[in-house]
Amino acid sequence: MKKLALLFALITFSISCKPDKKVEEKTEEVIAPTTEDVEIRQEAKEPNTDKPKVELFTDNFDWTVIPVSSVQIGEFPYLSPPKGFFVKTKQGKPAKDGMTKFSEFGKLMMYTGAAFYNAEGKMAKMLYGMAEKGKAFNKLIFDKSVDGYLESIGAELIFKGSVPRKKMYALDKIDPMAQSDYIVGRAYNSDPIRHYALNHKSGKIMFQVWSNKYGAEVGVVELEDFVQTIKAPTASEMKEDIDTNGKAILNINFDTDKASLKPDALEIIDNIFILLDTNPDLKLSIEGHTVNTGTDERNKELSKQRANTVMYALAGKGIDISRLKAEGFGSEKPMVVNDSDENKAKNRRVELVKM
Repeated sequence: MKKLALLFALITFSISCKPDKKVEEKTEEVIAPTTEDVEIRQEAKEPNTDKPKVELFTDNFDWTVIPVSSVQIGEFPYLSPPKGFFVKTKQGKPAKDGMTKFSEFGKLMMYTGAAFYNAEGKMAKMLYGMAEKGKAFNKLIFDKSVDGYLESIGAELIFKGSVPRKKMYALDKIDPMAQSDYIVGRAYNSDPIRHYALNHKSGKIMFQVWSNKYGAEVGVVELEDFVQTIKAPTASEMKEDIDTNGKAILNINFDTDKASLKPDALEIIDNIFILLDTNPDLKLSIEGHTVNTGTDERNKELSKQRANTVMYALAGKGIDISRLKAEGFGSEKPMVVNDSDENKAKNRRVELVKM
């Protein structure tokens, strides 16, 4: 009996000494953040006002330093898959018209080495795979083919490498979807992105290229100015909307992530002034709305700031501020689902609500 008890004790001790495989596996999967990551994230939570602000965007790209090319480049998107490769959908099937995604007016954020430049116009994205099923992706052939072709048509390499983490964290803070929506590949990892500018006689074109051992992505934008199709409502149209619906919905343009008015917004402000000046008994709640990009706290703060900008602009023109009130709702009250650029434009609005 004592022998059995001793044997049971030895078995119990042996089992208890065996490492927990699940714990070991979980520990091996955890990757400790770098010192740089910890510092950047800490700065994001507790910004150091003594440090200069990270400059994220530039409004100008110097095309004068890019030689004009007259090489024949064919039709948009101006490049075809290298031999042995194909453009695929996100599900892995052959993409229609050789493009994974196409937009008549879209955007790519081009990194210049110092800041992001918003390249807007006709846009396409392409995901690449090997045409032969089961064959491993050949990064070397893809890179030499695509980069070599772009150089042969006169495209200039404006950036190659990884975007600094500080820039990416700052960008994520403004728009968490910017990396996936406007930059192909992985802008922050060890596989370098390559950004090209082509100053062609027929127009200005920009390319983004990224690849690793599993696949590749290319983005292209044929630059063109945005054509505004929304007309500024007149004071009489605003009055009609308010009388009918109790409010007028306005698309007032502000600078990105700011409460400052763009020049084309001044015409709308003038018409709101006329509306109030010709209807002295009218009192309005000016209500700002944003899309769901960024944090709820920031969206609410920004929408209130923009409503205040409109209110004080009207007060500056002579409207008694006691007739006005400013409110900010952030992204709490969307008119439509934020699933496209068109819908986001509708949700990004200012409403004049009768009090």
